[in-house]
Amino acid sequence: MRQTILIVAGQSGTLLGLAQAMLKFGYQIATAYADPAEIEKGADFQPGLVLLRPPQDEPARAQCLDLIRTRFASRGVPVLICVSTVEEERGVQERLPGVAVVVGHPVRLNDLYTRMQELFDLARRRELRITTEQVVAHREPGVVHGDFYYYDTMRSLSSNGCFIETAAPYPVGTAIEMVFCIGGGAKSLKLTGRVRRVGEAGSGKTWLGMGVEFENLPESTRAALESFLMNQLGTLDLPSTL
Repeated sequence: MRQTILIVAGQSGTLLGLAQAMLKFGYQIATAYADPAEIEKGADFQPGLVLLRPPQDEPARAQCLDLIRTRFASRGVPVLICVSTVEEERGVQERLPGVAVVVGHPVRLNDLYTRMQELFDLARRRELRITTEQVVAHREPGVVHGDFYYYDTMRSLSSNGCFIETAAPYPVGTAIEMVFCIGGGAKSLKLTGRVRRVGEAGSGKTWLGMGVEFENLPESTRAALESFLMNQLGTLDLPSTL
């Protein structure tokens, strides 16, 4: 069972923004508003990490931070807090000394991701995985020749593999070649991989297809792929007041 990230915030727009970011990373998520009843319900999910955007109202903020400390931080659950300013960070640290904080307005998603890497095992994934929607060419080496490829849509991508939506997946264990573009089409990557599973995947939607693990990636290709993944994260424009 994948661990859950509990997102706590005081406004629906903020919850939605953070939830969309976590879906981009491929996490399983639960959400709660920053009030006692909701936070107590959130604790029932036994999350692996709590991602918090505290309220701006001082009494509500203090109450929320105290609840996060007693229900999660004091019990060993990692907590990561998003704030807009250094002044906000100082206020958070007064109530939760040593807590992990990401400062920014907007929040840089690669900063958020890096801090989460330090605190959480990425729902048992050791690499960044993003959702995507791009064309990927694929074929079985030696079965088809020349420039012939099948074309389908890649739905998720990491430095170790991808999920390809297709109604005609290859059998598990099949070695395949893939070609797809990164960097706005400026660079194409030709990789080899092996089908590790066939079935359904998706966040919010369900796609039939195949999960492919990359094999024998040259270091230069892996570096280019990881750089592309980080650049895709962009920023998250959380409200400065809630």
